[in-house]
Amino acid sequence: MIILPEQVNTAIEILENSGYDAYIVGSCVRELLIGNSPQDFDIVTNAGINDILFAFRDYRISDEGMPRGEILVTVVGMVIQISPYRREVVGNRVMYAEDLETDLFRRGFSMNAMAYSPRSGLVDPYGGRSCLTGEVKRVVAIGENVTVTAAKPGKKNAPAEPETYYDMSRCFTTDPVRLLSAIRFCAEGEYEIEEQTRKTMRQNVSCFDYADKAALRKELTRIVMGKFAARVLDEYGDILKYVLPEAERCFGVDQRSPHHEFDVWTHITRSVGFAVPDPVIRFTMLFHDLGKPDCMYLDSTGRGHFKGHAERGRLLAEGIMRRLEFDREMSEEISWLIYHHDEKIPDDRKALKRLINDLGAGDLKKLLQCEIADARAKKADSENAEVQRLRAALTALTEITENGECYNISQLAVTKRDLFDRRLVHSEQEAAELMNALFEIVLDKPSFNNRLMLLDMAERSKAKMEQLAAEREKRRREQEELERAEKERRKNRRSEPIFTRRRSDK
Repeated sequence: MIILPEQVNTAIEILENSGYDAYIVGSCVRELLIGNSPQDFDIVTNAGINDILFAFRDYRISDEGMPRGEILVTVVGMVIQISPYRREVVGNRVMYAEDLETDLFRRGFSMNAMAYSPRSGLVDPYGGRSCLTGEVKRVVAIGENVTVTAAKPGKKNAPAEPETYYDMSRCFTTDPVRLLSAIRFCAEGEYEIEEQTRKTMRQNVSCFDYADKAALRKELTRIVMGKFAARVLDEYGDILKYVLPEAERCFGVDQRSPHHEFDVWTHITRSVGFAVPDPVIRFTMLFHDLGKPDCMYLDSTGRGHFKGHAERGRLLAEGIMRRLEFDREMSEEISWLIYHHDEKIPDDRKALKRLINDLGAGDLKKLLQCEIADARAKKADSENAEVQRLRAALTALTEITENGECYNISQLAVTKRDLFDRRLVHSEQEAAELMNALFEIVLDKPSFNNRLMLLDMAERSKAKMEQLAAEREKRRREQEELERAEKERRKNRRSEPIFTRRRSDK
């Protein structure tokens, strides 16, 4: 039983009381049938645009989508999209339809081609409800019967006979983005693409060439962000490779390394699945090892090495992101993470603070999240020692930032001005040396980052430095005195005789 929100019932009643038919359609019907609670509702009707505007004249209306035949009506706080029946929508060009079934046909997949109204019940001309039954739901493209006339093979003079077959191609040729939409359903929910639909998708992959790049990027983002992204990327690589041709070279590439139990593409897909649900992290993992096939070489023992693959992967990823029109800021962040994804993370807390200072706390956190996903995807044991070590580093990073521990010299509780005011230093060089000395102490002992304590240590350090300087000066003077005495001794010493060869007497 389908129960609609009160606002949706009100909108349907307004149209029906005005003499028109009205149905909720599309994804909201699908979600209600599988027991979910959709937030967006679309209504279609046989009323025209002006009729809809007049029927809802007492409500707040937005005509932003009117070029596409869409009117947004706010009913008691809920925004509902209301449209006349449409045959096709291409950009801002609309072809309207006369009946509901034509409007449903254009929706591509049978599970989206259902309508419902409290008066008429469920309208399901393409068997969408049957796709939602069972443990695994199916993605089935809506097709049409096509009749062609062809001569029978082996009969030269026989008249051609008409042959009718069910063709799903129109689903994808009219909207190439549906090639990714079908995969996206599988990534976000427990769906599988029906075999004939998948076969038709493979036959129409050339449609990607004229698909809208922004729309492809949006669908790809939803795929990598999906709950079942790892399985879907691996299972439907034969179609995704036409959007990401750089990925095809990774299929089946044995890494020949004791650190990796999977081929390159399987490792990549697993790493996406293990990554935190952040688009930047997920895309980083999708692209991070694309450069491995180009950089692979085997040593004398047959072990695989991939020197330079991070840089190669970064270049390939930048090409993909330009092609799919990624946001510049997002592209730069992903590129940086790919380049650094093999960064050695130290176990020592002091060394970790230095790395935070070099890379920044926010960037290092994302880098650690990437490295954890990478490490988990290397072997069947996803919680190995390397993963635990990286998790410990991430925990330490969180503690350092949350507790306000000093990892940058600018975070010291004293400044150079404090040192000058107390006459502890007399030059910039002395100030820098003393600040660095205090910074080294605080890196080891975070609790020492207190102004009074640091100034006290600075005064002691100053006294110690003066003592050491005095000792150095004393040693220098003593050395000079010794050298002067030695020089004087040599000056007063009697000259040694000079022996010459005695002439022999003849």
